[in-house]
Amino acid sequence: MKKTLKSLVTIFLLFFSLSPVFAHTDLVNIEPSNTETLTVIPLEVKLNFSEPLIVDGTFASITSETGSIEANIRVEEASLFITVPQNLTGSSFTISYKTVASDGHPSDGQVVYQLSTLSENPNEETSVIETPVAIDSQVGPNNSKISWLQWLSLGASIGIAITFFLKMRKKIRGA
Repeated sequence: MKKTLKSLVTIFLLFFSLSPVFAHTDLVNIEPSNTETLTVIPLEVKLNFSEPLIVDGTFASITSETGSIEANIRVEEASLFITVPQNLTGSSFTISYKTVASDGHPSDGQVVYQLSTLSENPNEETSVIETPVAIDSQVGPNNSKISWLQWLSLGASIGIAITFFLKMRKKIRGA
């Protein structure tokens, strides 16, 4: 009986130790939405994520016709606030972001805004960087698919658990 309980506890712990494999930080929504053309440059863009963020692992850049700038950011729980300079030129601007959730999972992506008219109120606190801001990895939408290595680990763990369970069951019946 002790061995059965011990094996069930082991299987339980093994199963629940795999739960971080399925955890991903996803972008939940964007305020203001980037699906419509803007008539005014927003003062701030808010990105809401599915998990709380780490301030030290978070940054953003804004790219327009005038070049790229490192954006001023603020993190509050699962929200990333990005200050948008009002002196952007061109018909669009792109916000590239990189962040890390409190559980250590990274997330990166881009948000593109189309502009119909531009505001003439420049923000003096923001300086233009002459060269684009480099982001270490390819920036694209966050893809929360599980990698083949994670699937392999999950399959191996389940196989080990089933084998262990069947051996324990055989020992109990034989005893």
